[in-house]
Amino acid sequence: MKKILLYTIVIFALFSCAKKTNKTVKSENTIAISKTDFKAGLHQYFASNQDTIFTSPIADIDMDSLQWVKDFYKEINYSTVWINDSIQLNQNGNRLLQQLHQSKNYGLDARLYPLDKLRELSLKLSETEEVEKRYAIASQMDVLLSYFYMVHGKHLNYGILESIEKHTTVPRKLFTINLPNYLKQAYEADSIMERLYDLQPKHNEYHNLQKGLEKYLTTASLSTEKVSVVNFRKDSIKSKAQAKKALILHQYLSEENKDSLFVVALEKFQKEHALKPDGVVGSNTAKALSISPNEYYQRLVVDLERWRWKETFSPTRIYVNIPSYELQLFKNNNLVDKHIVVVGSYRNQTPEMVDSLTYVISYPYWNVPRKISVKEILGKIKRDSTYLSRNGYEIMTKDRQTVDPTSVDWESVNSRNFNYLIRQGGGNSNALGLVKFIFPNKDAIYLHDTPSKHFFKKERRAYSHGCVRVQNALKLAEYLLDEDENKYDIEAVNSSIKKKTEKWIRLNNKVSIYLQYVTTAADNLGNITFYEDVYKLDKPLMKDLALTIN
Repeated sequence: MKKILLYTIVIFALFSCAKKTNKTVKSENTIAISKTDFKAGLHQYFASNQDTIFTSPIADIDMDSLQWVKDFYKEINYSTVWINDSIQLNQNGNRLLQQLHQSKNYGLDARLYPLDKLRELSLKLSETEEVEKRYAIASQMDVLLSYFYMVHGKHLNYGILESIEKHTTVPRKLFTINLPNYLKQAYEADSIMERLYDLQPKHNEYHNLQKGLEKYLTTASLSTEKVSVVNFRKDSIKSKAQAKKALILHQYLSEENKDSLFVVALEKFQKEHALKPDGVVGSNTAKALSISPNEYYQRLVVDLERWRWKETFSPTRIYVNIPSYELQLFKNNNLVDKHIVVVGSYRNQTPEMVDSLTYVISYPYWNVPRKISVKEILGKIKRDSTYLSRNGYEIMTKDRQTVDPTSVDWESVNSRNFNYLIRQGGGNSNALGLVKFIFPNKDAIYLHDTPSKHFFKKERRAYSHGCVRVQNALKLAEYLLDEDENKYDIEAVNSSIKKKTEKWIRLNNKVSIYLQYVTTAADNLGNITFYEDVYKLDKPLMKDLALTIN
């Protein structure tokens, strides 16, 4: 009897477990089918209603490049990209919305994207219960996100402005990316967001600056307020009081430590604004302190835009940033040396350009540009008959026949009838110094040595007629000839100088040279340095980017 009872209990227990297991499986199968049906149903809806889905506007959001999304979805057989099986935004969809929301970190205005309308549509999707309506909303959301992925991607890669001719003389890189195909490949590789970030420029300078901007947004005030600071020589007490207010505004000081840490804060500000960190409110420091925090932020935005215009640099190059008054030498993208430079004045601006350095010239003649000849030298000749001989100048006809300057009636010569060429012989007093570096260009801009060494010690070094004066120019010549494995070396240069004869040395391999204009830079830790906008080129660009100007 006990055995029969035990056997009955075991049978009952097994039956109950089996029944429970079957119920569980059935439930799980029901959920799985439900999910599959949702995805399949959405795909069927999306493919069947493409004529009404691919219209503009969608949910009152205009799209001016509808063909982008049409081409993309056709290639992926009208699958949805940003929606999960539950007809909600998937992880990539949420990440893209977050990226658009945080586009300020990349120097892009979030107002470029209809974030409020996209959030409203996303909320509507989560609140709608009727399946057919959810399909319609999800379809719209998917198309919009694909479209703004491509729009944002182009902004990251190419910039905002359609035309840049009035802002730079350097040709813009071509936009050659097939965005629908790019998104398709990213989708198929399951690396949608990673590939979005890959669209950014490859320049290390850009990536350091973007990192710096992101850091700046977490630490700096973006106030449009500014404090007008005067040079301490005008009023030392007023200058110091104003400087304290400005340093507090720029968050280098707090109200509590404005007296005890004033000099420390001022020196830090000076260092981060490429000024001599002497703790004194001179004219350049006063000027830098008088700029609002918001304008400094906008300079970062402007320069990220500028970097998006540029072609990828050659790994081995000479790079001159005009506002930083510095020449940098790169070999295989590694910085190997720096030289302080003097650039063109505001009236005689050094133009931006991309070229190839071809010649090193020792003991060079200076062929004086006609503009300088008639505007500066002619008047000096008239006032001083010995000016030409004292400064080593020669007068020639346009076919380069030497003219005796005493045979010319200089009083009758003016800017209209001046038909001579003036050149200065080589030597220490020559305006070009002892060595010159040629990269042939229509503006006749070049690098050169200079006898006026004292300018290299100044904070602001915009004094030339447009060419770039290089400190330790002979050292630069030695480096270029060594790297070029040229048959002539620095000894040949020195020999030419000693013999007082001009020597042209052609490089075996031309060196890429970039004369650029950016007023901000950052190191690989995102530490930013701000430079003076010496040619006042930032604000016109801010205006075209629709930034706030104060």
